[in-house]
Amino acid sequence: MRDILGQKRARRILENAIKQEKIPHFFIFVGPNGVGKVSMAKEFAMALNCIATDKPCRNCNMCLSIINNKNPDFILINNETIGIAQTRELREIAFLSPISGRYRVFVIENAENLTLPSANSLLKVLEEPPSSSIFIFTVKDLSNILKTIVSRALVVPFSPVKRDIIVSILVEKGCPEDTAVEISYLSEGNVEKAIEIFESGNLERKIVSYLDIESLESPDMVLDTISISLRDSIIRLAGGDERFIISKSHRGIVNGNRLENLIENFFFIQEIKILEESNSDWRLALALLYKELEVR
Repeated sequence: MRDILGQKRARRILENAIKQEKIPHFFIFVGPNGVGKVSMAKEFAMALNCIATDKPCRNCNMCLSIINNKNPDFILINNETIGIAQTRELREIAFLSPISGRYRVFVIENAENLTLPSANSLLKVLEEPPSSSIFIFTVKDLSNILKTIVSRALVVPFSPVKRDIIVSILVEKGCPEDTAVEISYLSEGNVEKAIEIFESGNLERKIVSYLDIESLESPDMVLDTISISLRDSIIRLAGGDERFIISKSHRGIVNGNRLENLIENFFFIQEIKILEESNSDWRLALALLYKELEVR
């Protein structure tokens, strides 16, 4: 199996399962969005079903049909809501023999979208899975998945993609290197987000001077801009090399701020991001931080 966006740990776990011939029939791939969880699921499905000696070959009909989402034994579900009718259908298909390969592989992307009835419906097949069917859930975290489901799975962790890998991908797509470095920070290890920022064609709006922060349109842009300004200011006050600065054209938030205060606020902005992602009340926390940074 090949590395998917540097996910060596996940690859090793799956390769060991194949080598030991003790393949679990239920996996949960957990990690940030845009880090290759579905791509790794395809790689695993090819390794299980490839007809070549060196698996996966990516050239045989089996591998090519999985790559192109045309294999009847590779079923990818990525609906915003996964309801009871759909899970019942999956459960029925799971007990049928594969059509073309050794294993039928079901990938449920963003399994947090499973409704409670549909999750309970799948429990029955996950408790006593047929030998020829493998289920893979991809999730951002495990908090929204039933503990009874998690307990039956082999959890495979995925990490944020390293910034140098994201920079390389963007440069290959024609992005200037300096811009690619800035986007790699904004993307927070999410390749899909990095490519979306680049292909939006609106790069000048992604990183602005801290003084222009009120012109930004979305919470993510505000939080990212403050985060970058804090990071650059910490590096400058600590006497760090200029090559480590993300936004070289802006001065950051150095005015009257001590290093320890900037570090404390940098970690505070990370907490605000968590609040924003969980739809909690992050605006008051951001207002307090913004006021403190202006006062200093």
